[in-house]
Amino acid sequence: MKYDEIANQPDYRAACGLYVAETYGEAVVHQLPTVLDTLWSSVLAGATEELAQRNILSDHRLPVPEKK
Repeated sequence: MKYDEIANQPDYRAACGLYVAETYGEAVVHQLPTVLDTLWSSVLAGATEELAQRNILSDHRLPVPEKK
């Protein structure tokens, strides 16, 4: 799931879960479910992907993923 596509999905929670699983790993989705809420808040606020990842770092101490 690409960050820019999350807002266009009918099920935002599933879209956020897919993005987080692909970006941070499946375990994060299950162990830190509030990461999905932080991501969705960033999407709603119109934040860039980089800013959303920094919000996740700030709120949950998950490192910014390396670019592929």
